[in-house]
Amino acid sequence: MGSQASEGRDAALDPDVLLDWTTAVFAACGVSAAPARRTAQLLLRTSLRGIDTHGLSRVPGYVDKLLSAEVNPQAQPRVELRHGVLHVEGDGGLGQVVASEALREAMARARETAVVTCVLRGSGHLSALGVLVLEAAEQGLVAVLCQKTPPIMALPGARGGAIGNNPLAFAMPVAGEVPLVFDMASSVVARGHVMQAVQEHRAEIPPDWAIGPDGKPTTDPLAALQGAMLPVAGHKGIGLAMLVECLAGSLNGDLGGAPAGLGGSPSHVSAFMLVMNPALFLGQSAFDASVRAWLDHYLHTAGPDARYPGQRQARCEQDRRVSGIPVPAGLLAELCRAGARVGVPLVFAG
Repeated sequence: MGSQASEGRDAALDPDVLLDWTTAVFAACGVSAAPARRTAQLLLRTSLRGIDTHGLSRVPGYVDKLLSAEVNPQAQPRVELRHGVLHVEGDGGLGQVVASEALREAMARARETAVVTCVLRGSGHLSALGVLVLEAAEQGLVAVLCQKTPPIMALPGARGGAIGNNPLAFAMPVAGEVPLVFDMASSVVARGHVMQAVQEHRAEIPPDWAIGPDGKPTTDPLAALQGAMLPVAGHKGIGLAMLVECLAGSLNGDLGGAPAGLGGSPSHVSAFMLVMNPALFLGQSAFDASVRAWLDHYLHTAGPDARYPGQRQARCEQDRRVSGIPVPAGLLAELCRAGARVGVPLVFAG
């Protein structure tokens, strides 16, 4: 027996139901079956791992961009090897589709080459980078991925975004344990947290997250979207963003795109990826021993509650596969509206 999801209340929804629904929504937007499923899988896994700002919450925005043809639902990413570098042209497609093609090719080549370098252009929003590099680590590889975003970050005093908050992620295998996965934006928090605050009708955000259009720190989430995100650690965050601009932007010949609006995700981004095979560097056992040595020291020294990046997300994924993915009322309403637009109502057991 199923019930159509209703607005006005929170819900914990079955991941399999959400996966099928999200796949059907993208298919109704003109995306072919396999790419629709792949995009849904990555967004759902992002939510399963507790990264709620970059998972299911992105579905309504993706629907907008697919229906308006701002993102190409029938994109055919192209891969070309030039001077030892993989060049992936995304054809304006969904970021999950483009990045998956790049990752698949890079991982295949990493079985015979210690380091594979890849640049991506013409791709839609990649969402949480950590979920992508995690897949490489689960195959015994080390991966680094960074994405250039529109200018949405600046230091206090700026009159708008000066540079992207350019996220950077890496993942590596840990023998006998879940992979280490680290994913960060160059800003104090990802812009998705501000978008989530607007979505949930929160009156305030912390004062160190963003500046308003007047260049001054603000606690108003709407003013923050009109202003700019603040960088983590001041000028050091700006430096990290510039590193990503160099790797993901300049090495791609990216001249910049449209400035970010009040919500949603960029439609055309560029990215840079490294995939490395530790077995070809020095041998798998030597790599595993080194990781175990420094990680054991870190965990022992950091105290009884210490953990490394990726452990909490793995535990959250395990729990949510059983208990369901929590969906706040505001997001639930947006998902219902997105489904209704394309004739795919959100229905769950109840």
